[in-house]
Amino acid sequence: MARSSRNKSSSLADRFDAFRASLRAGAARASLITCGLVLLGFVALLAWGVPRLRVRLDALALAAGNTSVVDFRDAPAWFDARRRAEVSEKVSMAVGYGSVLDPHRLAKAKAALMTTGWFKSVEQVRLADDGGFLVAATFVRPFAVVRHGEFDFLVDDEGCLLPMQWTAGHRPAEPHYIAIVGTSEPNRGDFGTPWPGADLAAGLELATTLLDRPWRTEVAAIDVSSFRNDATLTLITRNDGRVLWGRAPGDRSVAEVTPDSKLSTLDHLYATSGRIDSGGGRIIDVRGDLVTVRGTASAEAQ
Repeated sequence: MARSSRNKSSSLADRFDAFRASLRAGAARASLITCGLVLLGFVALLAWGVPRLRVRLDALALAAGNTSVVDFRDAPAWFDARRRAEVSEKVSMAVGYGSVLDPHRLAKAKAALMTTGWFKSVEQVRLADDGGFLVAATFVRPFAVVRHGEFDFLVDDEGCLLPMQWTAGHRPAEPHYIAIVGTSEPNRGDFGTPWPGADLAAGLELATTLLDRPWRTEVAAIDVSSFRNDATLTLITRNDGRVLWGRAPGDRSVAEVTPDSKLSTLDHLYATSGRIDSGGGRIIDVRGDLVTVRGTASAEAQ
């Protein structure tokens, strides 16, 4: 009987040990599951909170003026402090604040530069010691303004729209941009895209022909409104005079003298009077062998 009692006690003890071991194993599994859930929650919180914190830091940095300074090698004179600040702000928004270790930082900066509309290409972007960027780029060439509606829109020498406009007639005096007025078509609205219309192309061609003339600043605008009807162009002087130029320089006609002859006539007028319109309120026709001068309708009325 004593041996049977000992066997039963041993069996109960084994069962108790097994039960206690199972409890410990269950507690361990529960602890692992709990830790896993906590870790997943922490990761989810980071995924949700970090981007929002990044956006907030970017906004605070820009509000405080902490933009990434963008410096350019061989920037043209017209690319002034205002335009530099605008470009730096756009790059800062794209790159973000506190992202010095971002491996895509340079690529983001380059992409942001190309969206500004001021560059034909960006050859190289390097990090500067102050956290900004050093840029080697090919700039567009601001050349003229196109007056359409109530605004003067800046375009380059190929007629592509640039990110600058003014209320009509209020563009800055320097640098001197000839206005192309009377165009038949509006722009497409995207920076870097050509302004449509053969009349605009003809106006830009004439503006290019005048580029090296000492009297170029006398020309306030080129009127292309008659181009659709008879392919002619008119210079409007800053004294409200008009010079009937005729066809675009590349469009030769036996009915008109050569572009060189027209330029020589205007050179002579400027050399003798300091003007190309013989004074305001006159219309000078330089299309034929005989140059004619008459008053405008308003001048004749006076």
